[in-house]
Amino acid sequence: MFGSDKLYYSIGEVSKMLDVNASQLRFWEHEFPNIKPKVNTRGHRIYTVDDIQQLRIVQYLLKEKRMTIEGAKLHLKDKKHTYLENISGINVVDELLKIKNQIAEIRKELNLFADE
Repeated sequence: MFGSDKLYYSIGEVSKMLDVNASQLRFWEHEFPNIKPKVNTRGHRIYTVDDIQQLRIVQYLLKEKRMTIEGAKLHLKDKKHTYLENISGINVVDELLKIKNQIAEIRKELNLFADE
């Protein structure tokens, strides 16, 4: 998923992974107490794999499930929904989004081929 064995990721790396801007990540940190990146000696946020998974869950609930911030907070507090259930849902969504992007690329290539 992350492509390396790094222990910590910068806010820029995480924003690229999740395709959101850094201010969105900071907003989610403020709204969701389970997201607590560490701060290095320079004062920069550094995210662990667990922090990134928490952000992915929030992103999934807000973007894919179209929940409100309050709805996502309630969902995360609800004991019926386990962390692993959320992750498996995210993994399926990730795979479907990859397939969607691959199809879009194939369409572009076919359109270029058809124009020749």
